[in-house]
Amino acid sequence: MRKVVSLIKDNDLPEIIRQVVGNAPKSRKTAAFIATIAPLCAMSSRVRLHYFYDSRPSALLVQVLIEGAQSSGKSFAADIESLIMDDTLKARDKVMRRQEQEYRDKKKRRKANEKLEEEPETTIRVVPPTISKTVLTKRADMYERVFGDTLTFWMFAEELAQVTDAGKNGYSNLRTIMRTAYDLGSQFGIDFASDNSYSAIVDINICSMFCATPSAIDDYFDKKAIEGGNITRTILCRLDESIGEDGALFMPYTSSQRVHIEKMLQRLMDETYDKNGGLMPVVNLETAWLDKTVCAWVRAKGEEASLSGNRALDVFRKRSSVSAFRVAALCQYLYELELKDESLKLKEVGKLTEESIHKRVRQIYLFMADYILDGMLDRWGKRFEELNVKRDRENKPGPKTVLFDLLTETFNRDQLRAMIEQQGMTTPVKVFVCQWKKMHVIEEVEPDVYRKLKV
Repeated sequence: MRKVVSLIKDNDLPEIIRQVVGNAPKSRKTAAFIATIAPLCAMSSRVRLHYFYDSRPSALLVQVLIEGAQSSGKSFAADIESLIMDDTLKARDKVMRRQEQEYRDKKKRRKANEKLEEEPETTIRVVPPTISKTVLTKRADMYERVFGDTLTFWMFAEELAQVTDAGKNGYSNLRTIMRTAYDLGSQFGIDFASDNSYSAIVDINICSMFCATPSAIDDYFDKKAIEGGNITRTILCRLDESIGEDGALFMPYTSSQRVHIEKMLQRLMDETYDKNGGLMPVVNLETAWLDKTVCAWVRAKGEEASLSGNRALDVFRKRSSVSAFRVAALCQYLYELELKDESLKLKEVGKLTEESIHKRVRQIYLFMADYILDGMLDRWGKRFEELNVKRDRENKPGPKTVLFDLLTETFNRDQLRAMIEQQGMTTPVKVFVCQWKKMHVIEEVEPDVYRKLKV
């Protein structure tokens, strides 16, 4: 029987996550943990890590999906997102969006032939799910032009339907981009001839969190998304509630908690931007010590898939491990920031050491790997298997039958016509008869009746 790994104790979690999860009711602890992970990964865009099975560096890129029925309390995710983003990336973006708007206003008011100053070079981080591919490409290219490097976008929606509705317009269908946005270095490009558009080949990296009802998820993750790999890049968090259960209430943050949250958020901003507004150096996180645990989990799931013949398990296990590794790496990064700065910690939290960090991070990885995999299997496993079976049947080569061999020693045109139709062929009867006569493999014994000849 497989050992079930639980999430570590609230007080053992990294700063910010510790505060949020600590104030969450028991039924929402895991959901609060996952909802906090997503925006924190977006903020930690200078972190680089090496995943054992990847040949190139990775970044902290995760795509979270909060699933719950109507009125199931999904708004807690919006509260967490607001707590982390309002005074950090959103505040920074607000200044830059104002610059963009002022430039557009000037452009509208300018007189004929009046020259304007250069368009402001802004580096917007928080983007709506309704953004067009062109604008997203332009914003990603601006990172390269201003900083000479890439940064992570943050995308949040309280209703996944926004994303689905926007996707009905080809210019805002981000399904393909969301797949490439999961991996650092995977490039996306658009190339238009029009001077009014924007052309570039860029590295778009996105962390996202979408809230959705089950039906909205069914609409968005359609056949193409399931087969194309969108589902394997998500961390699905399902809010299960019993009928008649009261709503889950989060405790308000104390002034002391808010101080510690603000300190850590400011530290994360300082780890991204220097005092002159440029980028801080990349942080190469040392995660090799976790490789043994990662390999053991991936191989164990591979053996389980081989024994069960479960193709969904075999496919889902790989990216489940990748996403879990990134969550664990974020926690390691936050722990190490605490280790460097004692003022970030609350008094009741025990002293951190490298050994205690590794122990906690390892448990977080194992918990998340199982959680992500189980969520995908429960939600899409059966459908994934059905689609694979259907594809295998459709692509299965037909039997290598020879029409001539299927006919009796003596046959007529009607028999040949029936056999042609049975084999799904479209060549006319007269063509086969003519060819076979030329090959001297049949002879006509009477009108429209033929006999095979020995060759």
